[in-house]
Amino acid sequence: MLIQILSLSLALLHPASSQASGGPAPAQLRALELQRMDGSVATLGELVPGFARGTPVVICMTEVGCPIAGKLAPRLERLANEFGSRGVRFVGVDASMQDSLAAIALESSEFGRTFPVFKDARQAFARMLDVRTTTETMLFDGRGRLCYRGAVDDQYALGAARPEPTQNYLVAALRSVLQGEEPALVATAAPGCRLTVLPEGEFPAAPTYSRDVAPILRARCEVCHRPGQVGPFALQSYEQAKGHAEMIASVLEEGRMPPWNADARFDGMFVNERRIKPAEKEVLLRWIAEGMQRGSPTEDPKPKQWPEGWSIGTPDVVLTPEIDTLDGKPLPSEGYAVPREGVVEYQHFTVKTKYPQDRWIQALEVRPGAKDVVHHVLVAIQQAGGDIDEGSYLAVYVPGDTPSVFPKGYAKRLPAGATLVFQLHYTPNGKERRDRSSLALVFAKAAPEFEVVTNAVMNQKFSIPPGAENHEVRAQRVIAKDTGLVALFPHMHKRGKDFRYVAHLPGGTEQELLFAHYDFAWQESYLLPDPMFLPAGTKLECIGHFDNSSANPNNPDPGATVRWGRQTFEEMFIGYYDTVEPVE
Repeated sequence: MLIQILSLSLALLHPASSQASGGPAPAQLRALELQRMDGSVATLGELVPGFARGTPVVICMTEVGCPIAGKLAPRLERLANEFGSRGVRFVGVDASMQDSLAAIALESSEFGRTFPVFKDARQAFARMLDVRTTTETMLFDGRGRLCYRGAVDDQYALGAARPEPTQNYLVAALRSVLQGEEPALVATAAPGCRLTVLPEGEFPAAPTYSRDVAPILRARCEVCHRPGQVGPFALQSYEQAKGHAEMIASVLEEGRMPPWNADARFDGMFVNERRIKPAEKEVLLRWIAEGMQRGSPTEDPKPKQWPEGWSIGTPDVVLTPEIDTLDGKPLPSEGYAVPREGVVEYQHFTVKTKYPQDRWIQALEVRPGAKDVVHHVLVAIQQAGGDIDEGSYLAVYVPGDTPSVFPKGYAKRLPAGATLVFQLHYTPNGKERRDRSSLALVFAKAAPEFEVVTNAVMNQKFSIPPGAENHEVRAQRVIAKDTGLVALFPHMHKRGKDFRYVAHLPGGTEQELLFAHYDFAWQESYLLPDPMFLPAGTKLECIGHFDNSSANPNNPDPGATVRWGRQTFEEMFIGYYDTVEPVE
């Protein structure tokens, strides 16, 4: 009965013929394009250089999750090893539309495959070879002629399986070809999952820069990738995008761009989130993989008009640092000289305001004088004695962030006669630069209903042992009165690894507010769309980890015991947070 089931299944799936039908011309096959697991596209001739050039090649169809394909995987791996020593190349091809490159790569890893698997993304191979199932194997001789196609052996069929195969079709065909003979049996049915092959016209057109790519780059990348901004190169033209295509693919696949350090479980929570949509990422990678087509320049979107003046409009006042606090001398009119290379420790400059009364700030914006070398600017109010409160700041600039524009009825306080300290972190880029950063303010027309206040949870008593890979530091602060939380801004130095905010509410429940993978080179604030109510008695806890090991490429000295300090070779642990409180 089993033999009858197997025979019937074979006949129904792909009636065997007495010939392999010769197949397409070798030149046609060599020109077919397949996709590597990194998304790049190459011809079969490039992927298998010996194809039709003296090397016998076995192409094995496969599909993620196909039961029979899975059962055959170990056998094909053994055959690839056995016949590989005799000069035969084995290659896998997945033509199933639903299988992603990541899923294919994962399954190959789980099967322990050592031969490569490529994606027939546009099903050109499957269409040219009239592939019916996901277990079909094809043997091409050294001249690129199709000598055998069909099942590996006769062990499996849909819904049935022999304990062992009785006919080893592929092995017999391989032995014949290696002996310079024609296989006795050139075609069999290949039981497996049926392959859905779409008509060629149903495939979406290859993406073009004009129609598909430029709008994404405008919306997601240009904010940093344009002249004078923090991005190392511009992405405002076809030539720029094409020239940096491999770099774009690399940072997208690794998740490094756009830079956004909040863990994925917080997607959609913060209004300033810099995420690229999965569909947009797929378009960019497809465009690169499918040849980076230009499209018609007439379809290019209009250039985005980036503001040349202040984004907050015409400011009421622009404050520019005047004194270098290191030596007490006036800052040169052309600004601080940033060296071409090396590590520049934090610089501090001051400017004194002359308002006799407190002023309310409706909007504020920090503008670096040399954006390409300014990593961040923190503006704080100088305290008596000349120091600043590490637990608060008036304004901040970090690459890619937007200026602070508070809703009507909300404002920050500028104390009467305050002296402002500008803390600058510079990152030399090989060019000679002068920087004189500024702070622009727009004052509220009337006293606000709510004051925006920056506070912090911090720990200044920690000690990070030499070589510690995941040293934990905690800090907490009890909120004394009802308040509304509007923003979070974690701060560490070069050994910072991750940072977590947790609110322990008076009723005993806790709420995780943020978990961020910390990156000193890209610090950022996390802005909530509306104030989050935190009742009096809430304990705000911050939990972070530091990597003081040699595995951390940013670590200044893995052999040092690290404590609190302002220099970048020291460390900080500060969980800044902005709240809104009623003005009394």
